[in-house]
Amino acid sequence: MGSESPSKIETQPPLPQEEFSEPYLTSELEPTSDGGKRALLYPEDRPGAEIATHWLAAPEELLVDLADVR
Repeated sequence: MGSESPSKIETQPPLPQEEFSEPYLTSELEPTSDGGKRALLYPEDRPGAEIATHWLAAPEELLVDLADVR
């Protein structure tokens, strides 16, 4: 996709959504050193070693409920 021209990318139809599996992430809030909280997001269905490399941390105030933005 990186080598395609912008005009070619814009004219391609979107992929059917049923081709994508819906990933489930577990979230946990933990305190930060400045008194706030951050969310740790990770796929719970992965083995322990994979969870260690497949996680994301984000400040709590940046999280939104997906139902609110759909």
